[in-house]
Amino acid sequence: MDPEQPTSTDASDPAAPVRVPEATGAPDAEPPHEDPAAIAAQREERARRRLRQTARDMVISMLVVIGVVMLFWIPFRPHGDTGEVRTVDPAPVVQGARRAEPWPVLAPVGLGADWRCTSARIESAADGQDVVHLGYLSPTSTYVGLEQSATKATSFVSDATVKGREQGTVDVEGTPWTTYENEGQDHRALVRSADGATYVVVGTGPYEQLEEFAAKLRAG
Repeated sequence: MDPEQPTSTDASDPAAPVRVPEATGAPDAEPPHEDPAAIAAQREERARRRLRQTARDMVISMLVVIGVVMLFWIPFRPHGDTGEVRTVDPAPVVQGARRAEPWPVLAPVGLGADWRCTSARIESAADGQDVVHLGYLSPTSTYVGLEQSATKATSFVSDATVKGREQGTVDVEGTPWTTYENEGQDHRALVRSADGATYVVVGTGPYEQLEEFAAKLRAG
């Protein structure tokens, strides 16, 4: 065999014929032309969605702000707003306490119609003795309460007078009462002990109002 005579066809041979692959796919199609009206409608719909989202966010923000304001306003609303004051009848508590306690249970008699009882209950002192509580809203929308008990707990007067301190004495229709006032000067009280019990008239009004209330107290 002639060594110069080629015996096979190699794909790497530059002299070998090159096969051109046939095109198998269809020619690229022209991109569809979008309808300008459709594009405008899509833009308008997106704008409407953004507007609705913005309006909803504003409403939610306003509700949150209103809720925060209400939380701060409710505890500090004016005391004179008494349109929805809940009143109670103190008679059942007073009568029950008078049957149960060996000491005189006091209650106001002859208060004007503009005095309203807002609470009446029997609680327990630190030593387990009963505490008869009556709470009133005065004609000037200040609080006046009566705490009475035969307890010997030293904390009773301090708690009932809102940590008040002795100021002096006052005479209420021939009966001496010790005056108290707390450090914040927003609670005043009249205190006296008699017949084995301690009586505390406490309130947010002036001493004159407490004396008016104390003058109405009767044992039945």
